[in-house]
Formats: sequence, structure tokens, C-alpha cells
Amino acid sequence: MSATDLPLVASLTLSTLLIGIVIGFIGAGGAGVVVALLTSVYHLPIHQAIGTALATMCFVTLAGSFSHLREGNVAPKVGLVVGVAGAVGAVAGARLSLDVPAARLQLLAGLGLWGLAALVWVRTRLAPSLARESAWSGEEPRPPRDWAASVGLGVSGGAAAAFLGVGMAPFIQLGYLAVLRLPLRQTVGTTMLTLVFISATGSLALAQAGSVSAPHLVGATLGLASGAFLGARFTRRAPRDLLRGAVVLVPFLAGAMLLFL
Repeated sequence: MSATDLPLVASLTLSTLLIGIVIGFIGAGGAGVVVALLTSVYHLPIHQAIGTALATMCFVTLAGSFSHLREGNVAPKVGLVVGVAGAVGAVAGARLSLDVPAARLQLLAGLGLWGLAALVWVRTRLAPSLARESAWSGEEPRPPRDWAASVGLGVSGGAAAAFLGVGMAPFIQLGYLAVLRLPLRQTVGTTMLTLVFISATGSLALAQAGSVSAPHLVGATLGLASGAFLGARFTRRAPRDLLRGAVVLVPFLAGAMLLFL
């Protein structure tokens, strides 16, 4: 990155600061929104946009994971199994995406974001009935089928995230809630840990192919991290219906940007 990149970094920082406020407000990961912004506004090729967005998500989720670990909101064993499986899936998904023509990949990413919006809608309806708010006293022994489900959850979520450049948090959260029966707080924190593995390995695989842009990464990371910190402070004060609408609308609009801009 050179001095000539500074205007781009500053512009992207300001743009993603606003997006980060929205993302922090609704509690989303933001990779898909970053992909839409980089391709539609900054005209970055879709493969580079996906790699850069995954790298950005790595930094954001890493910071969030440390916070959740300190608060005891992570189930470490499950998180590591799903995370390592997600890393394997992410490498496979990233390599597969490199062979897909840019126009087709952008179409698939847009449709993936619309699918994610639908999944978020399902999560907002099912999470209250699935969530257990019992006191967390640590992880209990699990039968072999739970570990098999953990591997399947990680591989499928990681592959989709790295292939399309979208954060698969709603999919992984539903798996933790419905299949692995984690309490809600541990579901949120463990998902954050899982996304560290997925975003790190996916972005590294794409970086090896030259599909990560350093100046775009710096600007997006600075803006998203700062904005998410500010936006999270407003979440508790927002009406629940407003939050439910926002978490569905944001990925839907990002998908529309990829499909029509």
C-alpha cells in the first residue's frame, strides 16, 4: 500500500463507518454487505471483493471472540470442532470460487444474500422458541452424532461463506440452537469464534491467488470496527420490531446491489 492509496482508504473508512454502525446495531457480520459495497461502489472485481471482505470479517470476529471468551459466552470444544471443520470447508469454497466466472459469481453472491435474508427471517422467528437461557456451567459430554453434526455444520457453513463471501452466522446459529442445543448466549459467542476460523482460512486461500486488496482491506476494517462499536451501543435501545426488520432488510438490499447495480 502506497501514499496514493490514502484517499481510497479514507473514503472507504468513512463509507464502512456508516455500514459498521448499522451492522453493530443489528448484530450482523457484514461480509456480504462489504462485498456489495466493494463491487458496486468501488468497482473491485468480485473475486477480490470476496477475499477482502473475508479478511475484514476475520479482524472483526477476532475482536468479538475475545470479548465473548472473557464473558464466558463460548462453548470451546464445540466451537473448535465446528471452526476447524469450517476452515476446511472455507478453503474448498474459496478455491472453487476462483474457477467461477466473475459475472456468474456475482449473481450467485447476490442470490446467496437473498437466501441469507430469508434465513435471518427464519432465525428471528425460531430463536426465541429454541433458545435455552439456563445457567451455563460448562460443556457436557456429547454423543457421537453431535460431533458428526458439528463437522457437517462447519464444512457446509465454511464452504458457503468462502465461496459467496457472505457471513453464514444465521445458518451456524440455527445449527447451534436447534441441533447442538446451546443456550442463546453461548450460541452467539461460539458462532463468533467459528467465523474466525472460516474467515481467516478463506481469506488466506484467496490471498494466495491475489484476491485480497490491501488498501480496501485497511479502509473496510477501520470503518467497520469503529462503526460496529458505535452501533452496538444503540441495540438495546431499539424497538424489537425495528431490529427484526433491519436484520432482514440489510442482506436483502446488499443482494439487490450485487444483482442490479
